[in-house]
Amino acid sequence: MKPSTRTTLLTLHRWVGLAFAALLLVQGLSGVLLVFREEIENVIHPALVVTPGEAMPVQTLVDTVREAAPQAVLQRIKFAEDPARAATAFMRLENGAPWMVAVDPYGGMIVRQGGYEAWPAEWLFHLHDTLLAGKTGEIIVTIEGVALVFLVVFGVIIWWPGRRRLKSGFRILTGQGADRTVRTAHRAIGAAIGIVLVMSGVTGALLIHRAALQPYLPVVPRPKFDVALSEMPMRPVDTLLADARSRHGPLPLREVRFSGAAGQVVALYFQDESSRRPNATRQYFYNAYEGVELGRYEPAALPPMNTAYDWLFTIHTGKAGGLAGRLLVLAGGLSLVFFAGSGVWLWLSARRQRAGRGKAGNRLARNAA
Repeated sequence: MKPSTRTTLLTLHRWVGLAFAALLLVQGLSGVLLVFREEIENVIHPALVVTPGEAMPVQTLVDTVREAAPQAVLQRIKFAEDPARAATAFMRLENGAPWMVAVDPYGGMIVRQGGYEAWPAEWLFHLHDTLLAGKTGEIIVTIEGVALVFLVVFGVIIWWPGRRRLKSGFRILTGQGADRTVRTAHRAIGAAIGIVLVMSGVTGALLIHRAALQPYLPVVPRPKFDVALSEMPMRPVDTLLADARSRHGPLPLREVRFSGAAGQVVALYFQDESSRRPNATRQYFYNAYEGVELGRYEPAALPPMNTAYDWLFTIHTGKAGGLAGRLLVLAGGLSLVFFAGSGVWLWLSARRQRAGRGKAGNRLARNAA
Protein backbone atom coordinates (compact mmCIF):
# COMPACT_ATOMS: atom_id res chain seq x y z
CA MET A 1 0.00 0.00 0.00
CA LYS A 2 1.26 3.47 -0.86
CA PRO A 3 2.14 5.59 2.18
CA SER A 4 -0.20 8.34 0.98
CA THR A 5 -3.11 5.87 0.70
CA ARG A 6 -2.41 4.49 4.14
CA THR A 7 -2.28 8.00 5.60
CA THR A 8 -5.63 8.86 4.01
CA LEU A 9 -7.27 5.67 5.30
CA LEU A 10 -5.82 6.21 8.77
CA THR A 11 -7.16 9.77 8.86
CA LEU A 12 -10.62 8.57 7.82
CA HIS A 13 -10.49 5.76 10.38
CA ARG A 14 -9.61 8.20 13.16
CA TRP A 15 -12.26 10.79 12.35
CA VAL A 16 -15.07 8.29 11.76
CA GLY A 17 -14.10 6.58 15.01
CA LEU A 18 -14.13 9.88 16.90
CA ALA A 19 -17.49 10.85 15.41
CA PHE A 20 -19.12 7.60 16.52
CA ALA A 21 -17.11 6.88 19.69
CA ALA A 22 -19.89 7.80 22.13
CA LEU A 23 -22.52 5.84 20.22
CA LEU A 24 -20.26 2.80 19.88
CA LEU A 25 -19.58 2.98 23.61
CA VAL A 26 -23.34 2.93 24.31
CA GLN A 27 -23.90 0.03 21.92
CA GLY A 28 -21.00 -1.93 23.37
CA LEU A 29 -21.99 -1.48 27.02
CA SER A 30 -25.69 -2.16 26.45
CA GLY A 31 -24.93 -5.16 24.24
CA VAL A 32 -22.61 -6.67 26.85
CA LEU A 33 -25.33 -6.51 29.50
CA LEU A 34 -28.03 -7.86 27.18
CA VAL A 35 -26.07 -10.99 26.20
CA PHE A 36 -26.93 -12.52 29.58
CA ARG A 37 -30.08 -10.53 30.19
CA GLU A 38 -32.18 -13.29 31.74
CA GLU A 39 -29.42 -14.42 34.06
CA ILE A 40 -28.82 -10.84 35.22
CA GLU A 41 -32.54 -10.20 35.73
CA ASN A 42 -32.84 -13.31 37.88
CA VAL A 43 -30.17 -11.82 40.16
CA ILE A 44 -31.42 -8.23 40.36
CA HIS A 45 -35.10 -9.31 40.42
CA PRO A 46 -35.10 -12.51 42.53
CA ALA A 47 -38.91 -12.56 42.55
CA LEU A 48 -38.76 -13.67 38.90
CA VAL A 49 -37.46 -17.05 40.06
CA VAL A 50 -40.48 -19.25 40.83
CA THR A 51 -41.08 -22.80 41.99
CA PRO A 52 -42.25 -25.04 39.13
CA GLY A 53 -45.52 -26.89 39.58
CA GLU A 54 -48.78 -27.44 37.75
CA ALA A 55 -49.29 -24.62 35.25
CA MET A 56 -52.39 -22.50 35.65
CA PRO A 57 -54.77 -21.95 32.70
CA VAL A 58 -53.34 -19.34 30.35
CA GLN A 59 -56.63 -17.43 30.37
CA THR A 60 -56.37 -17.11 34.15
CA LEU A 61 -52.93 -15.54 33.75
CA VAL A 62 -54.27 -13.19 31.05
CA ASP A 63 -57.12 -12.08 33.32
CA THR A 64 -54.76 -11.65 36.28
CA VAL A 65 -52.41 -9.45 34.26
CA ARG A 66 -55.22 -7.29 32.90
CA GLU A 67 -56.70 -6.83 36.37
CA ALA A 68 -53.28 -5.91 37.78
CA ALA A 69 -52.72 -3.20 35.14
CA PRO A 70 -56.11 -1.94 33.92
CA GLN A 71 -54.44 1.24 32.65
CA ALA A 72 -52.48 -0.70 30.02
CA VAL A 73 -53.30 -2.78 26.93
CA LEU A 74 -51.96 -6.33 26.88
CA GLN A 75 -49.94 -7.08 23.76
CA ARG A 76 -48.25 -10.37 24.54
CA ILE A 77 -47.27 -12.84 27.25
CA LYS A 78 -43.93 -14.59 26.99
CA PHE A 79 -43.26 -17.92 28.69
CA ALA A 80 -39.60 -18.57 29.47
CA GLU A 81 -37.81 -21.74 28.40
CA ASP A 82 -36.62 -22.00 32.00
CA PRO A 83 -39.57 -23.48 33.96
CA ALA A 84 -38.30 -21.73 37.11
CA ARG A 85 -38.83 -18.25 35.66
CA ALA A 86 -41.99 -16.16 35.76
CA ALA A 87 -43.98 -15.41 32.61
CA THR A 88 -43.68 -11.81 31.39
CA ALA A 89 -46.54 -9.75 29.98
CA PHE A 90 -45.71 -6.83 27.70
CA MET A 91 -48.28 -4.03 27.78
CA ARG A 92 -48.67 -0.49 26.47
CA LEU A 93 -50.02 2.57 28.30
CA GLU A 94 -52.29 5.14 26.64
CA ASN A 95 -49.33 7.46 26.11
CA GLY A 96 -47.43 4.69 24.31
CA ALA A 97 -45.04 3.98 27.18
CA PRO A 98 -44.25 0.31 27.91
CA TRP A 99 -45.53 -1.50 30.98
CA MET A 100 -44.42 -4.98 31.98
CA VAL A 101 -45.95 -7.45 34.41
CA ALA A 102 -44.33 -10.66 35.63
CA VAL A 103 -46.67 -13.41 36.82
CA ASP A 104 -46.00 -16.77 38.43
CA PRO A 105 -47.40 -19.25 35.87
CA TYR A 106 -48.00 -21.83 38.61
CA GLY A 107 -49.43 -19.72 41.44
CA GLY A 108 -50.93 -16.87 39.43
CA MET A 109 -49.32 -14.21 41.64
CA ILE A 110 -47.99 -10.93 40.25
CA VAL A 111 -44.32 -10.83 41.25
CA ARG A 112 -43.24 -7.59 39.56
CA GLN A 113 -44.70 -4.83 37.41
CA GLY A 114 -43.91 -1.34 36.18
CA GLY A 115 -42.34 0.70 33.42
CA TYR A 116 -38.68 1.21 32.56
CA GLU A 117 -37.86 2.13 36.16
CA ALA A 118 -38.91 -1.36 37.26
CA TRP A 119 -37.28 -3.13 34.32
CA PRO A 120 -33.82 -1.63 33.65
CA ALA A 121 -32.93 -4.46 31.25
CA GLU A 122 -35.91 -3.57 29.05
CA TRP A 123 -34.74 0.05 29.07
CA LEU A 124 -31.29 -1.17 28.02
CA PHE A 125 -32.80 -3.21 25.19
CA HIS A 126 -34.60 -0.20 23.74
CA LEU A 127 -31.48 1.94 24.23
CA HIS A 128 -29.50 -0.64 22.27
CA ASP A 129 -32.19 -1.03 19.61
CA THR A 130 -33.33 2.55 18.98
CA LEU A 131 -31.40 4.80 21.42
CA LEU A 132 -34.85 5.44 22.95
CA ALA A 133 -35.57 7.69 19.95
CA GLY A 134 -38.01 5.64 17.85
CA LYS A 135 -37.57 5.76 14.08
CA THR A 136 -34.90 8.45 14.33
CA GLY A 137 -32.93 6.22 16.67
CA GLU A 138 -33.24 3.30 14.24
CA ILE A 139 -31.71 5.42 11.47
CA ILE A 140 -28.86 6.52 13.75
CA VAL A 141 -28.16 2.95 14.87
CA THR A 142 -28.14 1.81 11.23
CA ILE A 143 -25.63 4.51 10.26
CA GLU A 144 -23.61 3.51 13.30
CA GLY A 145 -23.62 -0.12 12.11
CA VAL A 146 -22.35 0.94 8.69
CA ALA A 147 -19.67 3.06 10.38
CA LEU A 148 -18.61 0.09 12.50
CA VAL A 149 -18.17 -2.09 9.41
CA PHE A 150 -16.16 0.72 7.77
CA LEU A 151 -13.92 1.06 10.83
CA VAL A 152 -13.24 -2.67 11.01
CA VAL A 153 -12.60 -3.21 7.30
CA PHE A 154 -10.33 -0.22 6.84
CA GLY A 155 -8.75 -0.80 10.24
CA VAL A 156 -7.69 -4.29 9.15
CA ILE A 157 -6.38 -2.91 5.84
CA ILE A 158 -4.29 -0.33 7.71
CA TRP A 159 -3.08 -2.96 10.19
CA TRP A 160 -2.24 -5.71 7.65
CA PRO A 161 1.45 -6.60 8.20
CA GLY A 162 1.75 -9.07 5.32
CA ARG A 163 1.58 -12.85 5.42
CA ARG A 164 5.19 -13.29 6.50
CA ARG A 165 4.81 -10.89 9.42
CA LEU A 166 1.25 -11.86 10.32
CA LYS A 167 2.17 -13.21 13.74
CA SER A 168 3.90 -9.96 14.68
CA GLY A 169 0.71 -8.07 13.86
CA PHE A 170 -0.98 -9.62 16.90
CA ARG A 171 1.82 -8.67 19.29
CA ILE A 172 0.99 -6.13 22.01
CA LEU A 173 4.09 -4.19 22.98
CA THR A 174 4.65 -3.28 26.62
CA GLY A 175 7.36 -1.42 28.48
CA GLN A 176 7.62 1.28 25.82
CA GLY A 177 5.09 3.73 27.18
CA ALA A 178 1.30 3.69 27.54
CA ASP A 179 0.69 5.07 24.05
CA ARG A 180 2.64 2.27 22.41
CA THR A 181 0.83 -0.38 24.43
CA VAL A 182 -2.62 1.07 23.77
CA ARG A 183 -1.91 1.53 20.04
CA THR A 184 -0.65 -2.02 19.48
CA ALA A 185 -3.51 -3.43 21.59
CA HIS A 186 -6.03 -1.39 19.57
CA ARG A 187 -4.67 -2.85 16.33
CA ALA A 188 -4.14 -6.44 17.47
CA ILE A 189 -7.49 -6.82 19.23
CA GLY A 190 -9.25 -5.14 16.32
CA ALA A 191 -7.77 -7.61 13.86
CA ALA A 192 -8.63 -10.56 16.11
CA ILE A 193 -12.25 -9.64 16.92
CA GLY A 194 -13.08 -7.71 13.75
CA ILE A 195 -15.21 -10.44 12.16
CA VAL A 196 -17.48 -10.50 15.23
CA LEU A 197 -17.95 -6.73 15.07
CA VAL A 198 -18.77 -6.86 11.36
CA MET A 199 -21.33 -9.57 12.11
CA SER A 200 -22.88 -7.42 14.84
CA GLY A 201 -23.03 -4.32 12.67
CA VAL A 202 -24.51 -6.07 9.62
CA THR A 203 -27.05 -8.23 11.46
CA GLY A 204 -28.13 -5.32 13.66
CA ALA A 205 -28.80 -3.06 10.67
CA LEU A 206 -30.67 -5.80 8.80
CA LEU A 207 -32.84 -6.59 11.82
CA ILE A 208 -33.84 -2.96 12.27
CA HIS A 209 -34.99 -2.64 8.66
CA ARG A 210 -36.50 -6.08 8.18
CA ALA A 211 -40.00 -4.76 7.42
CA ALA A 212 -38.68 -2.16 4.96
CA LEU A 213 -36.55 -4.72 3.11
CA GLN A 214 -39.18 -7.45 2.84
CA PRO A 215 -40.86 -6.10 -0.35
CA TYR A 216 -37.51 -6.41 -2.15
CA LEU A 217 -36.64 -9.91 -0.96
CA PRO A 218 -38.05 -13.34 -1.84
CA VAL A 219 -39.66 -13.81 1.57
CA VAL A 220 -43.10 -14.65 2.89
CA PRO A 221 -44.16 -11.93 5.35
CA ARG A 222 -45.60 -12.90 8.70
CA PRO A 223 -49.40 -12.93 8.20
CA LYS A 224 -51.65 -10.23 9.62
CA PHE A 225 -55.37 -10.63 10.11
CA ASP A 226 -58.23 -8.22 10.71
CA VAL A 227 -61.25 -9.44 12.64
CA ALA A 228 -64.21 -7.09 13.06
CA LEU A 229 -65.29 -6.24 16.58
CA SER A 230 -68.27 -8.21 17.79
CA GLU A 231 -70.54 -8.47 20.81
CA MET A 232 -69.86 -12.19 20.93
CA PRO A 233 -67.84 -13.40 23.92
CA MET A 234 -64.28 -14.39 23.11
CA ARG A 235 -63.13 -17.96 23.53
CA PRO A 236 -60.69 -18.57 26.38
CA VAL A 237 -57.08 -18.73 25.26
CA ASP A 238 -56.92 -22.30 26.57
CA THR A 239 -59.67 -23.33 24.14
CA LEU A 240 -57.61 -21.96 21.26
CA LEU A 241 -54.53 -23.60 22.71
CA ALA A 242 -56.25 -26.98 22.88
CA ASP A 243 -57.41 -26.66 19.27
CA ALA A 244 -53.91 -25.77 18.07
CA ARG A 245 -52.34 -28.69 19.92
CA SER A 246 -54.95 -31.12 18.63
CA ARG A 247 -54.06 -30.03 15.08
CA HIS A 248 -50.32 -29.57 15.33
CA GLY A 249 -49.13 -31.61 18.29
CA PRO A 250 -48.32 -30.98 21.98
CA LEU A 251 -45.66 -28.34 21.43
CA PRO A 252 -44.28 -26.14 24.27
CA LEU A 253 -46.01 -22.74 24.38
CA ARG A 254 -43.59 -19.83 24.23
CA GLU A 255 -45.75 -16.78 23.63
CA VAL A 256 -49.33 -15.55 23.22
CA ARG A 257 -49.88 -12.32 21.27
CA PHE A 258 -53.00 -10.19 21.05
CA SER A 259 -53.88 -7.79 18.24
CA GLY A 260 -56.97 -5.87 17.22
CA ALA A 261 -58.83 -3.21 19.21
CA ALA A 262 -60.06 -5.77 21.75
CA GLY A 263 -57.32 -8.37 21.34
CA GLN A 264 -59.65 -10.41 19.14
CA VAL A 265 -56.81 -11.87 17.05
CA VAL A 266 -54.75 -14.28 19.13
CA ALA A 267 -51.41 -15.66 17.93
CA LEU A 268 -50.02 -18.75 19.62
CA TYR A 269 -46.25 -19.20 19.38
CA PHE A 270 -44.98 -22.75 19.98
CA GLN A 271 -41.38 -23.90 20.22
CA ASP A 272 -40.44 -25.50 16.90
CA GLU A 273 -38.58 -28.54 18.15
CA SER A 274 -37.79 -29.67 14.61
CA SER A 275 -35.71 -26.56 13.87
CA ARG A 276 -32.01 -26.15 14.60
CA ARG A 277 -32.60 -22.49 15.44
CA PRO A 278 -32.92 -22.23 19.26
CA ASN A 279 -35.67 -19.59 19.24
CA ALA A 280 -37.62 -20.90 16.23
CA THR A 281 -41.39 -20.88 16.72
CA ARG A 282 -44.42 -22.21 14.88
CA GLN A 283 -47.13 -19.57 14.93
CA TYR A 284 -50.89 -20.08 14.63
CA PHE A 285 -53.38 -17.23 14.40
CA TYR A 286 -56.93 -17.44 15.73
CA ASN A 287 -60.21 -15.54 15.61
CA ALA A 288 -60.94 -15.32 19.33
CA TYR A 289 -64.68 -14.88 18.74
CA GLU A 290 -65.20 -17.99 16.64
CA GLY A 291 -62.24 -20.04 17.79
CA VAL A 292 -61.13 -20.80 14.24
CA GLU A 293 -57.59 -20.80 12.90
CA LEU A 294 -56.97 -17.90 10.52
CA GLY A 295 -53.52 -18.84 9.31
CA ARG A 296 -50.07 -20.02 10.26
CA TYR A 297 -46.37 -19.22 10.00
CA GLU A 298 -44.21 -22.35 10.13
CA PRO A 299 -40.43 -22.23 9.55
CA ALA A 300 -40.37 -25.57 7.72
CA ALA A 301 -42.79 -24.26 5.07
CA LEU A 302 -40.96 -20.98 4.41
CA PRO A 303 -38.53 -20.13 1.57
CA PRO A 304 -34.76 -20.11 2.25
CA MET A 305 -34.59 -16.31 2.53
CA ASN A 306 -37.07 -16.39 5.42
CA THR A 307 -34.92 -18.96 7.16
CA ALA A 308 -31.81 -16.84 6.63
CA TYR A 309 -33.50 -13.71 7.95
CA ASP A 310 -34.99 -15.52 10.94
CA TRP A 311 -31.47 -16.64 11.87
CA LEU A 312 -30.22 -13.04 12.05
CA PHE A 313 -31.46 -12.35 15.58
CA THR A 314 -30.11 -15.69 16.80
CA ILE A 315 -26.71 -14.87 15.30
CA HIS A 316 -26.75 -11.27 16.55
CA THR A 317 -27.32 -12.39 20.15
CA GLY A 318 -24.81 -15.24 19.92
CA LYS A 319 -27.43 -17.88 20.74
CA ALA A 320 -26.71 -19.60 17.43
CA GLY A 321 -23.49 -20.88 18.99
CA GLY A 322 -24.82 -21.70 22.45
CA LEU A 323 -22.75 -20.53 25.41
CA ALA A 324 -19.62 -20.20 23.27
CA GLY A 325 -21.49 -17.97 20.82
CA ARG A 326 -22.81 -15.75 23.59
CA LEU A 327 -19.33 -15.42 25.08
CA LEU A 328 -17.98 -14.46 21.66
CA VAL A 329 -20.62 -11.74 21.31
CA LEU A 330 -19.79 -10.64 24.87
CA ALA A 331 -16.13 -10.33 23.85
CA GLY A 332 -17.18 -8.28 20.82
CA GLY A 333 -19.16 -5.90 23.01
CA LEU A 334 -16.31 -5.50 25.47
CA SER A 335 -13.89 -4.86 22.62
CA LEU A 336 -16.19 -2.14 21.29
CA VAL A 337 -15.98 -0.41 24.66
CA PHE A 338 -12.19 -0.73 24.54
CA PHE A 339 -11.96 0.62 20.98
CA ALA A 340 -14.14 3.63 21.77
CA GLY A 341 -12.01 4.47 24.81
CA SER A 342 -8.60 3.68 23.33
CA GLY A 343 -9.38 5.51 20.08
CA VAL A 344 -10.19 8.70 21.95
CA TRP A 345 -7.12 8.17 24.17
CA LEU A 346 -4.81 7.88 21.16
CA TRP A 347 -6.32 10.94 19.47
CA LEU A 348 -5.93 13.07 22.61
CA SER A 349 -2.39 11.77 23.11
CA ALA A 350 -1.46 12.68 19.53
CA ARG A 351 -2.88 16.17 20.05
CA ARG A 352 -0.84 16.62 23.23
CA GLN A 353 2.31 15.47 21.47
CA ARG A 354 1.74 17.84 18.54
CA ALA A 355 1.08 20.69 20.93
CA GLY A 356 4.27 19.83 22.83
CA ARG A 357 6.32 19.76 19.64
CA GLY A 358 4.82 23.09 18.60
CA LYS A 359 5.76 24.72 21.91
CA ALA A 360 9.27 23.28 21.73
CA GLY A 361 9.67 24.64 18.21
CA ASN A 362 8.52 28.07 19.32
CA ARG A 363 11.04 28.09 22.17
CA LEU A 364 13.86 27.13 19.82
CA ALA A 365 12.83 29.89 17.41
CA ARG A 366 12.81 32.46 20.23
CA ASN A 367 16.19 31.29 21.51
CA ALA A 368 17.67 31.45 18.01
CA ALA A 369 16.37 34.98 17.62
